[in-house]
Amino acid sequence: MPVTLGRDDRTKADNVFDHWGQALEAFEASANVSAFSSKFDAFLASSYTLTADEQAGYNLFCGKGNCNSCHLDGRGTALKSDETDASSAPGGAPLFTCFGSANEGLPRNPIIPFYYETKPDAFHYTPNPAGFGFKDLGMGLFLRSLSGNNPNTDWIQYAPSVDGQMQVSSARNAAMTPPNCPDFQKAFFHNGYVKSLKELVHFYNTRDVFAYPVQSGHCPPGTIEKVTCWPEPEVKNNIDMTSGNLGLTDHEEDLIVIFLGTLTDGFTTPYPDADKYTGSCLPPTALSPPPPPVSAAPFPPGLTPPPL
Repeated sequence: MPVTLGRDDRTKADNVFDHWGQALEAFEASANVSAFSSKFDAFLASSYTLTADEQAGYNLFCGKGNCNSCHLDGRGTALKSDETDASSAPGGAPLFTCFGSANEGLPRNPIIPFYYETKPDAFHYTPNPAGFGFKDLGMGLFLRSLSGNNPNTDWIQYAPSVDGQMQVSSARNAAMTPPNCPDFQKAFFHNGYVKSLKELVHFYNTRDVFAYPVQSGHCPPGTIEKVTCWPEPEVKNNIDMTSGNLGLTDHEEDLIVIFLGTLTDGFTTPYPDADKYTGSCLPPTALSPPPPPVSAAPFPPGLTPPPL
């Protein structure tokens, strides 16, 4: 239950909270988190020359791929082959995020346990009574005080206009893995639906090309989920339409992935003990379902696919 504090105790609590926030800020600004020691940082400092593939990927990142319109690198975006970026790079190291939010049209990830937590636990708490009826509205949930507490009720009216929007993450260190685990399993986007940078770029490139009105696990015969079939978005309104049909070739997708690898810190100043990772080096397939037949998309054994 809430604890009622007197004025002096409230002042002490506020003071501790403020210092806690300042400690987090200092840690995030430290070299432990924001090292700026990647190949790209060395490139900006003229102490490293991007390889031909890295440079080609960077050109696509800032151009045809339209990546830097959200994952800001401090330069302009030249979407067409006849356009030239004449912008000037600002000072400082780019953070590769706009600090905004967007709904990229991600499908629901049915592997998330939350969808199955529909029964009361030992404390009579039911995490998700709605089951697969729940939709992660992102910022819309927050403005409705359904995820966190909206401090200003005047903002509730804006919830429908931001439903489905999630924070734009930095592209820095997106490719980072333990050096002794090159196939370390990662997950991307807010719900972990995408499991590799190749899948991520392919999604941005073909979301609207291979769009099907189905849930994950129900892609039509002859298609492969995440390759030639993208299930419908979990939240269908407010979708960012600056991606989804970029017209990239398979090789161009690979080049963008190669460039993203230049954003991994530890190149100019290696992390101490980075090679001392003692966890399991699971290959990407270890945490994913077996490869599906061409007539069906993968779905984890033991779980029931959501309804069509």
